[in-house]
Amino acid sequence: MAAEVEFCAILTIRYKNPLLMGSAHDWVSENQPAEMPKGCKKMRSFHIAPDRGMTIIWFDTKDNLEVAFPLLKSFQNELANRFEAYCNAEKAITSPDVDVG
Repeated sequence: MAAEVEFCAILTIRYKNPLLMGSAHDWVSENQPAEMPKGCKKMRSFHIAPDRGMTIIWFDTKDNLEVAFPLLKSFQNELANRFEAYCNAEKAITSPDVDVG
């Protein structure tokens, strides 16, 4: 039996000025919602390079991802405007047939 797909939001950021990353981290910590969106199963953030980062948020259903997505995209836009960054928000589903582990 194939594993079920998981529904995700993938948020990426690339700073025009890498020196702003620390300030951006502080702002996110202080301004992220007190409660995660409905259906959020987990969230992982990654530091990729001095000027890049990524967050993946897993949701229990496609509907909950769809409802949360405009808020996530708005948060990314706010981050981009405040910290001289290119931010992106994308919806994704996993591909269990080619997963390993």
